[in-house]
This record gives sequence, C-alpha cells and structure tokens, in this order.
Amino acid sequence: MNESHSPLAAALAASVAATLWAAAGPAAALDAKISGHVNRVLMGVDDGTESKLFNADNINSQTRFRFTGTEELWTGLKAGILWEVGFTSNPSNALSFTNRSAAATLNERHVDAFLVGNWGKLSLGQGDGAANSAMEVDLSGTAVINYSSQTDIGAAFNFRNGATFGPTIGSTIDNLDFESRYDRLRYDTPMLGPVYLAASFGTKGNANVSEVAAWYSSALAGGKLAAALGWSRREAGGTTGNEDTVGISASWLAANGVNVTLAYANRDNDNALDPKKKYVYGKLGYKAGLHAVSIDYGRAKDFGVSGRDSDVFGIGYVYTPKNWIELYAGAKRHSLDQPGTSFDDVTFLMAGTRIKF
Repeated sequence: MNESHSPLAAALAASVAATLWAAAGPAAALDAKISGHVNRVLMGVDDGTESKLFNADNINSQTRFRFTGTEELWTGLKAGILWEVGFTSNPSNALSFTNRSAAATLNERHVDAFLVGNWGKLSLGQGDGAANSAMEVDLSGTAVINYSSQTDIGAAFNFRNGATFGPTIGSTIDNLDFESRYDRLRYDTPMLGPVYLAASFGTKGNANVSEVAAWYSSALAGGKLAAALGWSRREAGGTTGNEDTVGISASWLAANGVNVTLAYANRDNDNALDPKKKYVYGKLGYKAGLHAVSIDYGRAKDFGVSGRDSDVFGIGYVYTPKNWIELYAGAKRHSLDQPGTSFDDVTFLMAGTRIKF
C-alpha cells in the first residue's frame, strides 16, 4: 500500500504535526523533547512439527516514540508531561504459525501529567501503576532479549503434538507483573535513603486497581543491588471477585560483572475453583565492557489447570557498541507438563537490534 494513503500513517503524521505546532507556540510554553527507539527481531521458531522464520517487533521493548518535558512552576515545584505512543508492526507476542503477520498498530502507552517537588511526585493520567515492573528488576544488561516476562516473545505459539494443538505459551506462563498503563492517580515519595515508596489507584477496563510498592537501589557488597516489592488488588467482580498479586524481584551486579537476578510472585482470587498461580524466575549473567551474556529459567505453576507446570530455559547476548544501539541474539525453549497430556517443546532462536533516537 502507498504509505501516503495509509489511515494509520495519516493519523501518526497528524499527531506529530499537532504536537510540533503546539511546541512552536508561545515562548512561555513547556518545551518538549522527542525520543524513542525501533526494536526489530528475527525469530526462528520450531514447535516439533513446523519451523518457520518470523520478522517481528520485539515486545520486550516495543518500538515507540515519546514527548517529555519538565518546567519549573514555582521555586521547589516543577510540572511535566510524558506522552508516549507505541508503533508496532508484527508484534512478537502475537505471531504464530497460523498468524504470520499483523497490521501495524498505533497504541496509547502514556498520557501523563505530573507535579514534582521535595515532597515527591504526583502523577495523573494514563501511566504505570505503582508496582508495575516490580517483577522485572534486572541489572544483567540482557533484558532486551531475555528477562522475567517470557511471553513478550512467542506468547501466541501453541504447544502441540503432531496435528493436535494444545494451549498457547501465553496461557501457561506469565511473570505476574503488576498493572501497566491505565488511568490512575499515583504518588511516589522522595528517596528515603536507598528506598522510595509508591501508591496508586485507578481504573483498568471495568475494574478498580490499587497498588503499593517499595523500590530499593544501593551499592552493596562490592557491587550494586536493586530490588522491588509490590502488591496489587484488581476488583474484577463476578466469580473472580478480588484478584490479589504479591511479587518481588532483586538483581545484584558485582564489580567484576557477575550478576544474579531472582523473582517470585503469586496471584489469587475469590474463585475457589481457580487455583492460585505462582511464578519463579532466576538469571545468572556476566557483563564485561560492551558485552553482556546471561542464562535464565522460569517456571509457572497452575496457570489455567491445576497441576500444570510450564518451564522456559533461555540464553541471551547483547553487544552495545554505542549508547544508542544494541545488537542482540538469544535462544529459549518452552516446555509444558500437564496431567494426562503430552506436548512437544517450542524452541526459539532470535537475533535483532534496538536503535534509539
């Protein structure tokens, strides 16, 4: 299709033009900066019956652009904005052997206004909940290709046994991270030593969502330690009732480049027939100069079926020759142990790049 006739391209052009027009208005207006990145990956996938190559947008960190700006309102008080939009062609979490391509989509990520001062930060609008990413603290330098959210690449592929299709990978495993990008009011405290606290309340879909979290970062034991602990409640109603999630992750990076990352979460609700979901994750890595490599393992229990275990093993490598570009490669294998059934493993081989602007 001729790009000039694409409704999506026209909408994108109109949005950018309107923003630039606004930025070129009165000199007293807040100055906004544009940034973002393009993140593309080639995926070779083998489910034991078929094998094919896919060209995708890596949803570990999807292609996006953003406008940001902060301006002093009064002494000790600043106001700012974060407007971020994802632009994704062939998302890596949506492709499968029965869906080898997907139309480009322009999706809302952040539309956030905030005030920040010595008392902390107050955010209003579409943005991350207080605990979002608390399951994804990672100092390994390889998160662009493998991290605790194992379904960002490959969620829609099915486990299968010959012609028999089983559940999708995404229905059997998830890192149970907290709520991202919904309309909420959020407060973050100033740093309290190496810790800050956050709380938020908002609406996602038809459900009320409440979140609290503690975030930690400090030099420790000859290296650096980062960690987060979060809790959320989603008031889903119906037979689900209240859905509660508790999760923690921590990552330690030694001065010599060795690093270890761990995460654990569980999710429960008021439906006695729905088993409590659990997820555990571990990663061992090494960073040296421009290079980072890691191996990782994740296990999810009781997703959708009591007694179901879904496992993933992976390896990732990232080369960062400049601060604006990463070249990466990796492999992972998903396996499923489900009572009364037998499915083949699904294997992914991946290579790609993230280029920032």
